[in-house]
Amino acid sequence: MEQQSNQTWNLDSLYHGGSQSEILKNRMGQLTEEIKTLANKLKVFNERKIKDTQQLVDILQETQKIISGHEEVDDYLICVYSQNVKDTEAKNRLGESAVIKSKLSSFYAELDQTLGSFDDQTWEEFLRRKEIAPFVFYLGERRKSVKERLPVEMEKMISSLSVNGFHGWAMHHELLLTQLKIKLEVEGEEKQVSIGHALNQAMYSSNRLLRQKAAVAVMNVCELNADSFASVLNRIAGFRLDVYQQRGWEENLLKEIVDQNRIKEETIHTMVTSIKQNQDLTRAYIERKIILDRVENPAWYDLQSPSFIMEETVSYQKAASIIVKQFHNFSEKLGGFAEKAFKEGWIESENRQDKAEGGFCASLPLVKESRIFLTFRENYQDVVTIAHELGHAYHNFILHDEPAFVRGKGTSVAEIASTFMENLVLDAAIENSKSKNERLALLEMKISNGLMYVAVVPQMFKFEMEFYEKRKNGLLSTDQIKEIFVGVEKDLYDGLIDEINPYKWMYISHFYETEKAFYNIPYTIGYLFSNGIYTLAKKKESGFVEQYDELLRSSGRMTVEQLAQDFLGQDITKTEFWDATMQPLRESIEEYLHLTEEMVKD
Repeated sequence: MEQQSNQTWNLDSLYHGGSQSEILKNRMGQLTEEIKTLANKLKVFNERKIKDTQQLVDILQETQKIISGHEEVDDYLICVYSQNVKDTEAKNRLGESAVIKSKLSSFYAELDQTLGSFDDQTWEEFLRRKEIAPFVFYLGERRKSVKERLPVEMEKMISSLSVNGFHGWAMHHELLLTQLKIKLEVEGEEKQVSIGHALNQAMYSSNRLLRQKAAVAVMNVCELNADSFASVLNRIAGFRLDVYQQRGWEENLLKEIVDQNRIKEETIHTMVTSIKQNQDLTRAYIERKIILDRVENPAWYDLQSPSFIMEETVSYQKAASIIVKQFHNFSEKLGGFAEKAFKEGWIESENRQDKAEGGFCASLPLVKESRIFLTFRENYQDVVTIAHELGHAYHNFILHDEPAFVRGKGTSVAEIASTFMENLVLDAAIENSKSKNERLALLEMKISNGLMYVAVVPQMFKFEMEFYEKRKNGLLSTDQIKEIFVGVEKDLYDGLIDEINPYKWMYISHFYETEKAFYNIPYTIGYLFSNGIYTLAKKKESGFVEQYDELLRSSGRMTVEQLAQDFLGQDITKTEFWDATMQPLRESIEEYLHLTEEMVKD
């Protein structure tokens, strides 16, 4: 029996009235006042010669309440705006939320300075207080960061200027992207569609002529607007580099990303080396796909369109049933969680106009819930996407009972649960496939998803590194950016395709992300790390489910290296670990090549 679920989410249970909600408006005003009051309390604490550390404990507890409050408000507003990008009030409220975030960042700078001011003996005594035991790791990170940053007043100034500078450029990119309209023929009628819609046709349509038409239309519009996007990318990178220079980080571009993801730079480079050494995986698959598709002069828009089509569409109700069943097969706790998400209106999946592109999972820690956003188009890839986002929601579920200080997790760790859930659903479908064509279609989906992490994303990382190095010397022209991007793409695709997309950097929003530096590569870290965990899961050893939940719960208390050592018994600074995590993808490609061998013989 299929799971009965609506395709629109319930946001009114959070703040009735959406962007017009008076309760929401009052809550945002309250947050502003709470931050101001807390800042005054910290100032009083710092001015006292004899400090009562209990007062600091109280300040830390109040800080966590504000963190939870702002996280919920900000994620709620993202939900409201994403369900209707024409909601100008939601966009305005997001701007107000950015100001609150800036004030909170300024307070953090003061708090970090306070933590860094303790002498070692007083600090060690403070850490022994039982009230702060759950977030000692976090406090240690904050104290260490003081020595690596500017004086507090300068950090506060950077945070304040970022609202209309750094973050303002990111918001401008989003505006430019939503304003791009592509002229396409849709159901026999010429229409102006979003770039997301056009790219979906260019990348995934089974009809090459339609892909080609959409690709040409996208390229024409991108060419006309490239200078504006190049300007935005230059300014975002310039602001970041200026801050790095002031902090003394200019020789270490990855300083911010390794701190945010709690991972060593050595580990990232080791992983990238392993991926490079296994690049034969990608090229073997692409070469076979091109032969199977019998494409002359293959281009960038031929790489992801399916060679094998699932014969049946998947209804949303069936998707829900598939996911709930597979989650239950892993654990009753996970299955029950998925049922709750579908039944209680946590998921927005309706296919309609004026929605934002893409998918995400929003965390709402005050009510201990999540909300999931995507557009469901009745294909199995969208089933996998729901499973992916539910993985994030389950991770939130585990962490919502933890203090706010230890709920923060880097993107690399955040992707562990989501990729794990993808594997649960997709591997079960492959195993239960009813025909060779269906098995190949599902294998192709798994391979394509995997190569996004171990081929596409590492290429984007390489582009960012080269772009930032050259940006140190001044503004780059559109042609210079295109040249860097095409050069990086040729490193992987040379000899395989004849036409590379030189404008891809314009619409990959991760390049324009200001909160997280070099936002692409952490997804690869999470994907491969998750593969390592999934390999253990398939062994079905006793106690693994509990161990898995504990790993997720510990994600805000350990580095990635510590998580791997404690829960997997692995040293991830060695290539052996990363080589092993690519084995599931290698096995899928090898099976794909075997099953299609007869199809490519003359």
